[in-house]
Amino acid sequence: MMRVLPSLTVTPAMLLSTTVAVEDPSPVWAAATAWLKDDLCHRVETHLVYRRITAGTTATAPELDADNWKAIRPTNKWAMFDHLRSTQTTVSGGPLTVVVQPGQRADSLGLLNLVGSRALIQVHQGDTLITEREQSLIQHSAQNWYEYFTGDPEQRPSLVLWDLPPFRDAKITVTIEPASGVASCGRLSVGMGVQVGEVEWEPENDALNFSRIEREFDGTLTPDVTLIARRSVPKANLRVRIDAGNVPRMLKLREQLNAVPALWAGWTRYPNSPYAEAFLLYGIYRRFPIRPSNKLYAAADLEIEEM
Repeated sequence: MMRVLPSLTVTPAMLLSTTVAVEDPSPVWAAATAWLKDDLCHRVETHLVYRRITAGTTATAPELDADNWKAIRPTNKWAMFDHLRSTQTTVSGGPLTVVVQPGQRADSLGLLNLVGSRALIQVHQGDTLITEREQSLIQHSAQNWYEYFTGDPEQRPSLVLWDLPPFRDAKITVTIEPASGVASCGRLSVGMGVQVGEVEWEPENDALNFSRIEREFDGTLTPDVTLIARRSVPKANLRVRIDAGNVPRMLKLREQLNAVPALWAGWTRYPNSPYAEAFLLYGIYRRFPIRPSNKLYAAADLEIEEM
């Protein structure tokens, strides 16, 4: 079963508490500071870290001074709420705990690019604990007994829950216990999940590779060639069988998610399947055609690209 989570934007008012002690390790921007080229600073007002383009002192805040500053990443405190799972919120020496109150119904929660030993999810209504989920984040992917006894445990990279109690005033507490002293989360998504349909066999997982290699006209490598490693962006192509009665909802969803990132999960019926992680993407759809197959079902060919 494929589901999608159109995520709420977590605002400072929704983030009730966090164990991230400071906004970011970089210094806070100050107008009187004499900055060197490539110095970093952050602004609490924008939750962004900036790099200095030219040395000097300027009284204009970085977000308004594109000639001297460039935004390069979110602050550590807010990295888990931006659109890139590769930017992590990290706590050293203790658990990463955040308490979020969406202020509206939310029955689904997604945690991506995790580092930790255990995840604990709690939902409170007032002071009353409504539900609690605990999940180990350490897993074994051994293919045989030899690998089981000799291989190292692996980090479980993600955790998604689709059945949280959807109270409007719920407070959701997420705790990531550290592994080797570090706890991290690359993306927290929360909101109301939407059921899309059943994924048919032979979906495709691929990646857009932006790395570069230079060759001569005959295909040989250029002298002293340097392979420039750049980001590889995951993507997926899936054919989904949609109930006919669900088609009007999918048309609205397609319009709602036009250029809007969401958490797409193709293997929610079997979350522990070895295929599940390959079809869990936080990104946008590139194609979403819907074709009626018969009176009962329609087929949708989804192309999803990670942010």
